[in-house]
Amino acid sequence: MDRPRLRRPEYTGSNRCRACTAVNAAVLLVVAALVGLRSPPAAAGVAAVGAALIALRGYLVPFTPRFAPALVDPLPGGLFDHRGPADSDALADVDADDPDPEAVLRALADAGVVAADGDRLGVTPAFETAWRERMADLAAAPDDRLVTVARDATPSVESARVERTGPEAFLVVTGVDGSVAWLRRPVAVAAVAAVAALSDTDLPPALRAVAADAVCAFLDTCPVCGDDAVERRLDDCCGHSLGEPGSDPPHGVACETCGVAFHRFA
Repeated sequence: MDRPRLRRPEYTGSNRCRACTAVNAAVLLVVAALVGLRSPPAAAGVAAVGAALIALRGYLVPFTPRFAPALVDPLPGGLFDHRGPADSDALADVDADDPDPEAVLRALADAGVVAADGDRLGVTPAFETAWRERMADLAAAPDDRLVTVARDATPSVESARVERTGPEAFLVVTGVDGSVAWLRRPVAVAAVAAVAALSDTDLPPALRAVAADAVCAFLDTCPVCGDDAVERRLDDCCGHSLGEPGSDPPHGVACETCGVAFHRFA
C-alpha cells in the first residue's frame, strides 16, 4: 500500500495555484482567530501547523481547486493566475523550441499525421491506429515501461520517473534544460504514445514533443478509463491554466470521468 507523503511538489513550487493558497490562508486565519478566543497558545500552534501544511502540500481544505477560482476571480488587480500541475502541454515545454501552432499543424500534415476530411481536420487512419496501439500498450504496462518509452522517444527528456500521491500517479519528466513537468497518468499515456507513434513518421525529432500536444486535441477516448474525451470548459485550476481572473475559462479536450485535460485550446 502506498504511504501518504507530506510534501506534494505537484501542487507547490512552480505548480502552486495562488488562488488555492490565498483561500486556504484566509480559512486558516479565521480558524486560528477562533481558537485564539479560547487559547492563544493553541491558536499559534494551529497557525504554524496549518501554514506548514499549505507550504508543503498546496492547500488544506479538500476540493479547494473546485471553488477557489470562483472566490478570487471578482478581486481586482489580476492578483491570481490559477495554475496547478501541468498536463498535456508540459511535455511540449521540455523542448527548447516552441513553434507556431499553425506551423506544427503544417508539419503534421506534411508528415501524413493529420488531414482534412471535408471541413473537418483530424488524424489520419494510419496514425490513429498506431497511436491507439501504443496507448493501449502503455495503459496496460507497468510504470517502468511508461518511463522507458518517455525517455527513449524524446531526445529532450533527461530523465523520467513515476510518482504516486494517494490514488493519483504522475509521470515526472525532467528536460535537458532542467525543467520539470508533472503529467497525470492518462495524459502521460496519451502524450508519450503520441511521441512514440510520431517517431515512425517523417516529422522532425525536434518537433515530436510539441506536436504530441497538438495531436492530443484530436483524442476522443481516455486511454486509461476508456470513457469519452470531449471538448468542454476547463474549470479546474489544478491541472491547467484558467487564464486571467475574470475571463472565461478556456476550452479544451478532457475526460468526462477522470476530469483530466489532455489539451487546452489556445
